[in-house]
Order: sequence, then structure tokens, then C-alpha cells
Amino acid sequence: MFTPRLMSINIRDGFNVLIDTRAKLKTGIALSIAVAVLALGGASSFQGGSHWNTALAAQVPVEELPKPSDYVSDFAHVLSHDAILRVDRICSQLDHSKADTQVAVVTIRTLNGADIADYTRKLANMWGVGKKGSNRGVTLLLAIDDRKWRIAVGFGLEGILTNSKADAIGQEMIPRLRAKDYDGAVTLAVDEIARVVAASAKEKLDPMMEP
Repeated sequence: MFTPRLMSINIRDGFNVLIDTRAKLKTGIALSIAVAVLALGGASSFQGGSHWNTALAAQVPVEELPKPSDYVSDFAHVLSHDAILRVDRICSQLDHSKADTQVAVVTIRTLNGADIADYTRKLANMWGVGKKGSNRGVTLLLAIDDRKWRIAVGFGLEGILTNSKADAIGQEMIPRLRAKDYDGAVTLAVDEIARVVAASAKEKLDPMMEP
């Protein structure tokens, strides 16, 4: 489905946001301040601070993930058949229309300490999400046991699916993720991505694909 290529991506992530502010003192000494901002109302998990009972699975290096056969790669096995079909239909229309956008949805159990930004970037580059030349690709990654999400946007969409819009989509997912409603979280995110991209391309989604 995807043609491998290099891709410049602007990445936004969700549950735990780390803001690193650096300023230089007049004496030339660098001051580094890291402020942890918890996006879940003071909790670092979907359940408002409670721990999941699911045991952490071993990390699967991004290089060892199987190549995608469709738009949804549910390696964590948390999505229903109906949700996958719905997302596939929406993604297919975006891919084969004036919207000219490829969306990859990926779920894994855990990063096991790996940086989610690097993981998502490597995954998008390795799979070549977005057609060569247009670089209009979006990668949505959920690391279930780590309670983290990431949206990576190809530079061909940076002026359309902006940082603030990607952040807003992620924030909308959080209540559903807290409730372990992964179907709802993923379909909501893909629906919103589709609306933004289709509107920019003046492409109307088929009624059966609209939420």
C-alpha cells in the first residue's frame, strides 16, 4: 500500500507532554527547566491514575513490525472488526480521491521505554506513509500499555493538519482512551483527520463514511 520514502514529519503527542524550556543566564551558564505537564487531569494513565492490569508485552522494535497490508495495523488487538472496516473505508477514500492523503493507524502493546516520537517517525519513514512527491501522510500510533499516543503529519499536510488541530484531535480521544474505548478513540481521530483534509481538498466524503 505504501511506497517507502524519506519523510519530513511534524509530530504531536498526547498523554504526558514534556516541555523543555532553555534560557541562558547573563553569565553564559545554560539553564534547563523541564516541566512535566500531565494531560489527563494530573494522571498519567487513561484511568485517571489507576494502573492497568495488563502485563507489559516485550517491545517490538519498529524494524521488526510486519509491513502493512491495509490502513489499520492493530498489533495490540484492541480494535473490533467493524471499527477496522470503517477506518479502512475512510482511509481508502482519502487515498484515492482529490484529498490524496494516506493515513496509517497503528496500535502496539508497549514501547518498553523507547521514545514514542522516534518510534513513530521511524515507522512512518519505513512504511513510506504518504505518496512520494506529495508527502501527504498521517500516522496515528497508540501504545496501549504505555498509555501514549502520537500523531505524525507529513510536511505536505503541515499547513492543513496543523499542530493545534492535531493536538485538539488527540485531546478529544483521551476520554475514550481512559474508558478503554479504543474503537471510539480511533474512529473519532480518523473522522476528524478526514474532515480537515477533505475540506481542504474540497472533497466530500461519501455519506456512508461520514460519522
